[in-house]
Amino acid sequence: MKNSTKVKAALLLTSLACAAGATAALILLQKKREEEVYHEAELKAMDELEQMMREDPDCGTCACAEECAAADASYQDTFDEEIPEEDEEDEVEPIPAAEPEAPTEE
Repeated sequence: MKNSTKVKAALLLTSLACAAGATAALILLQKKREEEVYHEAELKAMDELEQMMREDPDCGTCACAEECAAADASYQDTFDEEIPEEDEEDEVEPIPAAEPEAPTEE
């Protein structure tokens, strides 16, 4: 191999490695940013809950928690109903995959 070909190949490999590293760094930064946003939202929700508990004296005794749990249970029951089964006639049959053709001899 010529030296210029080796140099070009080395530059190509180096640029590919740099591109892969930059892509990995961007992915890690995006993941870190998403975690920070999630953490901030979690802290905000906790602060709002504490504020609500300070404003409403019933929350200190957990009286409202039982009411909320009962409301959540009744709301969830609306989704627990059985879904009616479809008739067999209405089902769509899958299309079979095309088989490769055998080569023809000439």
